[in-house]
Amino acid sequence: MHLLIRTIELLSNQKSLRLELETSFSNYWILMHFKELKIKSKKVCYQVDTGIRQRKSTIHPIRWLKKPFETTSELLGYLCGKQYYIHHLEIEFTNGWKIKESRHHEFLFYTSSIEERNTLLNKLVFVNGFDPIDIPSLKQNISYYFKAGGDLYTFDDLLPFPDEFWSKEDVAAWREAYEERERLEYLKDNPKEAQEDIGEPFTVTTDMQFEGIKLKGWTEGDPF
Repeated sequence: MHLLIRTIELLSNQKSLRLELETSFSNYWILMHFKELKIKSKKVCYQVDTGIRQRKSTIHPIRWLKKPFETTSELLGYLCGKQYYIHHLEIEFTNGWKIKESRHHEFLFYTSSIEERNTLLNKLVFVNGFDPIDIPSLKQNISYYFKAGGDLYTFDDLLPFPDEFWSKEDVAAWREAYEERERLEYLKDNPKEAQEDIGEPFTVTTDMQFEGIKLKGWTEGDPF
């Protein structure tokens, strides 16, 4: 069963979120839910794509769209009438919100408060045909997947993944802890090699994973 929205993720500044859409084709439909917002600035990188295989000498250049637009509706109306391949899209609105396409099936939404983020998320979830979700129960920087019935699930061993709001120190600590966990998992799967390295049988216990590491979105007791 195909869902319009595949995963959701709360970012660590508590005002932003990431959505992964089911397909990578014509995903700009989601921008129509912001059609009435006034555009403050935009960055649209495009390339003419006629859908016909062309010689290298006739490949169209990559350009930035300079034409001004007042609303998202006007921008989408213009793009729908063009044979453009969009390499990058980023829109900032006069109300302080921003939308950025991370990949062709993934969008980042930046709001001005937790309340605005939660309202926006449940509005977009409603497009999926699902009831409002219990947002306070979600952890930051963890991807949650939708089941066909509307329930959310994640993987037990899934780690929080750094976002743009993490400090360099947090990212460095996360990378060190992640590499250590990968090393322990490798030794667990290869006990003979581990025994050769340390001279005794190797065992892994649950308390060896990320003990003492305090990361944004991962610290025990944080109000996710």
